[in-house]
Amino acid sequence: MPTPLNTLQNANAADHLRVRRTITAEFSPRRLAQWTQCAPEFVDNLIASLSGGEVDLVTEFAVPLPAAILGQLLGLGDSERETLLGWANSTLVPADGEAPRARDTLATMRAIIEATIDHARSGPTDTVLARLVAGYDESSAQQRDELVALLFYMLFVWYEVLVDLISGAVLALLCHPEELRVFRADAQRQLAAVDELLRYLSPQVLAGPRFATVDVQIGDHTIRAGQTVLFCLASANHDPDHYDDPERLDLAKPRSPHTALGYGIHACLGTALVRTVAATTLDRLFTRWPDTMLAVPEDEIRWRSGFRHRGPHALRLVLA
Repeated sequence: MPTPLNTLQNANAADHLRVRRTITAEFSPRRLAQWTQCAPEFVDNLIASLSGGEVDLVTEFAVPLPAAILGQLLGLGDSERETLLGWANSTLVPADGEAPRARDTLATMRAIIEATIDHARSGPTDTVLARLVAGYDESSAQQRDELVALLFYMLFVWYEVLVDLISGAVLALLCHPEELRVFRADAQRQLAAVDELLRYLSPQVLAGPRFATVDVQIGDHTIRAGQTVLFCLASANHDPDHYDDPERLDLAKPRSPHTALGYGIHACLGTALVRTVAATTLDRLFTRWPDTMLAVPEDEIRWRSGFRHRGPHALRLVLA
């Protein structure tokens, strides 16, 4: 990842903590609670746009949803929302079936970030975005890079994860009807059920790369200084030494700890929002259309399996 997009990812511990606090100030428990309460409204609006019958859940719901949430949450302008959605459509559901390489979309991402900053400086001041931008000194190159990296994280890093979680979770529940019954039977446990779906699906396969600064010994393996390490979140989530029968989806289990959204100081800041949006989507979808079924056989569903993410390329359903 080129500078400045990698600034947050590669920051030393002190700088990383300082920048992270910038986000946590906006995503305080009180403010996050307000947004998680609003999440059903975004979901309901998109659910209402589905007319029933045969639909592609990926293109008609899963991809537009994060753009709608981010637009409202951050206070994006209409132009920035449309450009962000255009990026998502071209990257996640390209018309010709050939998704561009991630590095080929970096210029588009950077342009969206720059337009977002410009809008924040000239638009309404009482938005998450405006407050974040106002906290950085435009004349400082270091602070400018940190701001760009921060917006890169907030606009793009979790977008694909949410898309893949929603489509993958709907597919998993349709293929495991007994687990769908478990999900619908107890509304109080739906967030816990989403945790198990996150563990089982692991929509983000790999964490961001880490770089050894000194030789590190882990078990029988020596990681040399300068080497790059990729942590496989999906493998950790299916570790038979940690989980009983890890290949089985079990929504009735009391708790399902996982690494699907990272861990420790690098855990996703939007975890609460992601869980709430996913739970709300599954609840609303199967409440309105309880007899929903796949429009094609399961073995004909193609998966968009990239280097770091995986999810259905398309998910054609019959809403009933």
